[in-house]
Amino acid sequence: MRTGHNSPTRKRLRFVLLMGAWLACTLCLQAAWAGTVQYVIQVSVDGLRPDAITTLGPSNVPNFYRLRDEGAFTDNARADYDNTETLPNHCTVLTARGVIGVGGNGHMWTSNSDPAPGQTLHTNKGSYVAGVFDVVHDNGLRTGLYASKTKFSLFDVSWNATNGAPDTIGEDNGRDKLDVYLYNYTNNSTATLTSSMISAMNANPFNYVLLHLTEPDTVGHSSGWMSTAYLNAVKTMDQRLGALFNLIENNPTLNGRTALIVSSDHGGTGTGHGDATNRLNYTIPFYVWGPGVLAGADLYDLNEETRLDPGTGRPNYAAAIQPIRHGDGVNLALQLLGLGPIPGSSINASQNLIVPEPTSLVLVGFGMMGVMMRLRRKG
Repeated sequence: MRTGHNSPTRKRLRFVLLMGAWLACTLCLQAAWAGTVQYVIQVSVDGLRPDAITTLGPSNVPNFYRLRDEGAFTDNARADYDNTETLPNHCTVLTARGVIGVGGNGHMWTSNSDPAPGQTLHTNKGSYVAGVFDVVHDNGLRTGLYASKTKFSLFDVSWNATNGAPDTIGEDNGRDKLDVYLYNYTNNSTATLTSSMISAMNANPFNYVLLHLTEPDTVGHSSGWMSTAYLNAVKTMDQRLGALFNLIENNPTLNGRTALIVSSDHGGTGTGHGDATNRLNYTIPFYVWGPGVLAGADLYDLNEETRLDPGTGRPNYAAAIQPIRHGDGVNLALQLLGLGPIPGSSINASQNLIVPEPTSLVLVGFGMMGVMMRLRRKG
């Protein structure tokens, strides 16, 4: 048996060690990127159609265009396959499960009304439905939800000190998964609600917070989607985004450490959005902005191996390659925070939606592969 310097055994060992070093470098870089983001603000603009943004253009909605220019985005994300109503879709947004889903993995909440006393998100499912607040809270981080519809009380009740699951991760942080829940829709406006969230972020920032902004949906129902009144409501939402950009840039704790995820629950046509088969109802925007996000990138181009642009189609949850959905957002948020996915989730459960600039990972990968090839040739 050869046991010299260039023996097959030594060459195999050297190759294995180099592969291990390459993998370690890659994982370290990924961890460093994830650790950059310490705060995620997710914004759900109720009833926002992507063509409202492109119709208005950058002069009318500069902050939406800032998300497009400085972040990664698509105008062709999808709402839930079976349902395009507000509350069921926000259950999907917060749990990364379809409403019905496939193979029994849906959250099963189909009502769009205020929950009855004693009802929780777990009632229809018959078992506990974990959400983004479970993971963030159980890892000792702060959570918040700022709502502009009363029906969102479902989330406060579902994950409170009575109905939330026990914390099984390290130190026991209790059952109450929401540090702050606030409903406010004063004078048909989310201005006060947004200001309250901004004040809370300045005082003691949430690591994850969802801000729900209802005006486009409210005006769409009363005046019609894409009406002048509707487009004016979208302009107002742009002002809300501007306030969030100001918050992040003027707070040294948040600046350079905060990501924004902005999407919608559904679109709309006429004065409604109940038909889940209508593309104007199921087509929504999806924006990601923050440290390391590739500026101006199309999310489908970044994720061509794992997400398929559906065109005008409506793929169901059984499709082999999924479109980008609003339900991708929370497991992406957890990945940005360096945390694992929501237990039992089915949308982006592998956390493989890619948004960071991959240059450093690619360079390290090719560099290490080059070293390995040279050493193999030497042997």
